[in-house]
Amino acid sequence: MPERRRTVLIVDDEPDILQSLQLSLEQDYDVLTATSGAAGLDLLSQRDVALIISDQRMPAMTGVEFLERSRTVAPHSVRMMLTGYADLDAIIGAINAGQIHRYISKPWEPRDLETDIRLAVDKYEMQVSLDQRMRELSTLCEIGTVITSVLDLDQVIQRILDGIVQTLGFERSFLMLVDEDAGLLRFRGCSGVAPEAFPFVSRLEYGLDQEDVAVVLTVTQNRPILVENVNIPPVSADREVMRRIGIQSFVTAPLHVGNQGIGTLVAERMSAGDRVGEHDRRLLAGFAAQAAIAIENARLYGDALEKQRLEKEVAVATRIQQHLLPKRLPPVERFDIAATTRPSRGVGGDYYDLLKNRSGRTWVALGDVSGKGVPAALTMATLRALFLAELEREQSLADLMRRIGDGLEHSTPPEVFATFCCGVFDPSMRTLTLANAGHPCPLLVRADGTGSEVPGAGPPLGLDPLLVGDPVYQDQRVVFHPGDFLVFYSDGVTEAMNATDDLFGEDRLRAVAADHRSGSAATILEGISRAVADFQGEAPQYDDVTLVVIKAVTSDQ
Repeated sequence: MPERRRTVLIVDDEPDILQSLQLSLEQDYDVLTATSGAAGLDLLSQRDVALIISDQRMPAMTGVEFLERSRTVAPHSVRMMLTGYADLDAIIGAINAGQIHRYISKPWEPRDLETDIRLAVDKYEMQVSLDQRMRELSTLCEIGTVITSVLDLDQVIQRILDGIVQTLGFERSFLMLVDEDAGLLRFRGCSGVAPEAFPFVSRLEYGLDQEDVAVVLTVTQNRPILVENVNIPPVSADREVMRRIGIQSFVTAPLHVGNQGIGTLVAERMSAGDRVGEHDRRLLAGFAAQAAIAIENARLYGDALEKQRLEKEVAVATRIQQHLLPKRLPPVERFDIAATTRPSRGVGGDYYDLLKNRSGRTWVALGDVSGKGVPAALTMATLRALFLAELEREQSLADLMRRIGDGLEHSTPPEVFATFCCGVFDPSMRTLTLANAGHPCPLLVRADGTGSEVPGAGPPLGLDPLLVGDPVYQDQRVVFHPGDFLVFYSDGVTEAMNATDDLFGEDRLRAVAADHRSGSAATILEGISRAVADFQGEAPQYDDVTLVVIKAVTSDQ
């Protein structure tokens, strides 16, 4: 970056002295002149001045008085006095009071004057640099405050960007964050950008595999990049962006948390005569380290709030779903019945029911909708409502299945479907007539321990008719003898996995059911549930587990 010419103000009521000093200094400095203290104060209010040189003996306001008042207008300017021997006492007093840096005796030696002025300007440069460092430190402290006091991500980002412009002295700043799922680096905020340029800037995004864009290289290579002149960049840059928003000189810094790159900061200058430099690169890199922590903390806090919100929603959905399941199983003559369900995510898509319709017939049902969690629970509620609506119609089970399937297909998205198995009891004949729509075939275990599936499953409900055509369902009549029992189950039972990804499977289900055949329906159900849980061990439960056990008993049991 080229050296900046500093400004020197000379105040003297003698035109010859003003002209002589101006000619001596104007090659190296921008020189302002004033013939009175009042005029000098007026110039100080308009310009940044590195050095003030004032005569002592001036009408209306002495040099000491002028320099004392100048401390209020230009506190960082270095002050020097031109004086003769007769004014020495006043000058010494001003020096002791801290009003002036040093004095120059009249007449002066040009070489000494040149040295004194250079040292005075150097002192000003040091003070300006110190002030700049203090402002930078203040900004870094502010980011530290952001980390602990601001947890809204949008607010954190805007305060970071505004700090870069307002405190660090850049003209504009931009922030882009990584979208891991999309593989993109996306615009997230800016400061100092003109309103007419914002629509273009706000749409900026780059693939993380683009090796020809400085902002992408910054995050993928975890290194700041200094581009002092966009016309001769050290790495590739998006020239269209440079042209559209008028960037002449910029610096980037990576936002990294641990080993993960989360984004990029960009700070820039619009003026070709005021370019970024190495100090700016180091400054922004240090700033970015704090900013990344602030952003990550805000993200984690937002994730925690979202998790808390979802947990509350799941808790409400769980209570609602529990109300949809039967609170008590109605008694069915000649049958002992037990049922249970264990969702994998608090709420789930499994459904079972045991109820009587208005005509007094007792029905049993078990369903499993696609998906998991709250969306599956909503579909389950729809399936239940459709089933209840069809119970009052005089129709075959096959027709009932087709009508429920039509209703589900029209009331859910195309990708949603459900397996479903339902049946109606005839206690007097100790029978259960079933229809099955894609659900695992119920397991029939005889009193002697032999077991077999109840066949006859048609396609799942809710599928597009173009895929399945006119679905065919068959009524299957199961005749029970005392001690026989039927196990309805969802695929979460047989597809339960252990730590080595082995499946529980139909064979284990059949063996466990046979082992517990002498017990009640509740005993059989508990035995199967415990066997599945023991098999899984510490492995996660990936699917809902639902069981309904129907056991035939003698009428006096």
